[in-house]
Amino acid sequence: MNQAILYPLLMPLFLNKQQARILLFLLVFISVESSAQRVFVNVIGGVNRSHLHYSNSINNDYNSNKPVVIVLHKNGKTARDAFSNAAWKSLKEPTILIFPNAVKSTWNCQDEASLDNDVQFLKFILTETYNNFHHNRNRVFIVSDKDSECVVKKFQQQYPKVVNAFERWKNGIENDSLLALNNVQNLLNKTVKTDTTYSLWDDPMVKRKMDPIDSLKGYRLHNRLVLEMRYGGFAMLGSVKTGISDGTYAKLYNAHSLLDIHLTKWMNDSIAWFIDIGRLSVPQTQEATTGGSIRTGGGMIMPLTIGLKYALPRVRAHPYFMLGSGIMQVMVFGGRLNPGAMTSGARPNFNAEMRMVFHTTIGTGVDLRFAKRFTFGAHVRYIHSANFESAGKVDAIRGFNLNVGLGYIINANSLKKLPFPLSNKK
Repeated sequence: MNQAILYPLLMPLFLNKQQARILLFLLVFISVESSAQRVFVNVIGGVNRSHLHYSNSINNDYNSNKPVVIVLHKNGKTARDAFSNAAWKSLKEPTILIFPNAVKSTWNCQDEASLDNDVQFLKFILTETYNNFHHNRNRVFIVSDKDSECVVKKFQQQYPKVVNAFERWKNGIENDSLLALNNVQNLLNKTVKTDTTYSLWDDPMVKRKMDPIDSLKGYRLHNRLVLEMRYGGFAMLGSVKTGISDGTYAKLYNAHSLLDIHLTKWMNDSIAWFIDIGRLSVPQTQEATTGGSIRTGGGMIMPLTIGLKYALPRVRAHPYFMLGSGIMQVMVFGGRLNPGAMTSGARPNFNAEMRMVFHTTIGTGVDLRFAKRFTFGAHVRYIHSANFESAGKVDAIRGFNLNVGLGYIINANSLKKLPFPLSNKK
């Protein structure tokens, strides 16, 4: 193989480490600079128009909301000349700079058709820049010299809400790199008040941080009052059975379903107090005896619980622990019924027993807020009552309750006692 061809191929093998680093830096620098500036060509009114697009930040993201500065070159020059006049990368703020090319390098203020074409060209540039790079439309600036000032004034007349500030080069500033850079930097530092304020662009693919008020209304439980209907099963412990018949013939240990109304008032996102009123129904039993009589019995258990909840911090789902105490009313009734005696007018022999005892409840669960006003939850709790004189063949109510519930948030839109300043409100 020819040595003239082999030499450039083998030359990188003989580079020392320092030379390799310099070469790598130059390649990266050239790559970054080329990606930061682009040239676009479009047809405006039948005329080919071009402009140079430059971003001084290395990340060419499309959700930038950067300000835009349009730099108009002098007559007889080009967009490339205006770009080369200053080290625009040194601007302190990430900025999009646009350098339009005039037709035949001249901004013609005497020709009305040419002037209209220039105005439409600038409007087209800003529209395309927003569509593709999503700049901050509240910060659009133009700098020019006296030759192109007419274009800017004509543009401001036709589109008064598009350009926020305009500044003309003074005393040949555009020819001094440092002064030109400082001039643009001062323009960017200006606080401009306008009649129209545009909203910044939000990338629909990027998860937006929720406004505190929206979070409070849609997810959080702070200061919320929740009314919930719960239904589930109850498994009574076998240790409470006594086998003692009390004349009611009721069997409370057969109680298996518990319906309760649960009211919760959240003081903040973690702590709440609650009131629960339940009804544990006892299936009515009927047993025929050898003597022809019927033994019937039934009853009802109504626990009233007041306590506290502690919820773990979550968004939609709220795992919690609860501890409560209260009173429990235990009622049993039943007796012996003789069908033959009833036809003769004799009264049946019925008995009733009632007990009032204290109980303690401990439990856990999770509430899912699936809409602004509704919650769905799954809960498990252990109910432990004090001992009482045997009634319905049990001497206590103790067991586990597993239930599901549907809740309604009464004050879903309330903004009282906010956990943050009102200034955060939209």
